[in-house]
Amino acid sequence: MKNFNQKIVVITGAGSGMGRSLAKQLAESGATVLLSDKNEAGLNETRRMIEEAGKGACKTYLVDVGKREEIDAFAKQVLDEFKYIDVLINNAGMAIGEATLNEIPLEDFELLINVNMWGVIHHTRAFLDILISRPEAAIVNTSSVFGLMGIPSQIPYCVSKYAVRGFTESLRLELVKTNVAVTCVHPGGIDTDIAKNGIHYKNREKAVEHFKTLVITSADKAAGIIIKAIRKKSKRVMVGPDAKLIRFVSQAAPGLLESYILKKKDQLEQSMN
Repeated sequence: MKNFNQKIVVITGAGSGMGRSLAKQLAESGATVLLSDKNEAGLNETRRMIEEAGKGACKTYLVDVGKREEIDAFAKQVLDEFKYIDVLINNAGMAIGEATLNEIPLEDFELLINVNMWGVIHHTRAFLDILISRPEAAIVNTSSVFGLMGIPSQIPYCVSKYAVRGFTESLRLELVKTNVAVTCVHPGGIDTDIAKNGIHYKNREKAVEHFKTLVITSADKAAGIIIKAIRKKSKRVMVGPDAKLIRFVSQAAPGLLESYILKKKDQLEQSMN
């Protein structure tokens, strides 16, 4: 998809971070961006930025991507008004702080899966038929580097991001004879509020500080990489140099990567105590 001019793009989680950056950059390219988030203040700020830039068009919707009924109502509203979309970017997600499997309340595990996995699946099913009918379309699903490697004390997040990866790669093969390009995105350390807004059971401040030490790529830079991937119809994209390195090491030397992860876990536990 070389040209986004007059394309209609749905972006979830557009109230901040990569979603906001994607919305701004795609609007600047002439797209109509339909933005959802459960953060009304964040959505309003994203819309204000786009309107002030004076390019493209924007409409916002309050949607909790962890609730299927809200996703179905959102899709119906969009298709009733706009009749079709050209691009679906499943960007919304949430995080849980460091906790072992037995420490995480089951309801929090289920909440994260509902947002990170079922949100992607429900949005895709809601818009799939109309995307297949378009002369050119794209589905972009956000996994993570945690969809490439297991992380102790991050089981729910890894489960959700591995699931998004598997769903996206299988869907891509299912749609290979259609006009829909399907891309799986694996961000590394991106400067967003996902850690700040996550569920924490231990020291929130230290957890957020630790996340900041892992940040390598700005949200704007990440959005640019993703948009380039959409243009090229890439099957998968590693966002950030850390993501590229993790993918390489996970394939070439998985034992080395595992040793490094366990070492970093021990260091984190010491800093949190």
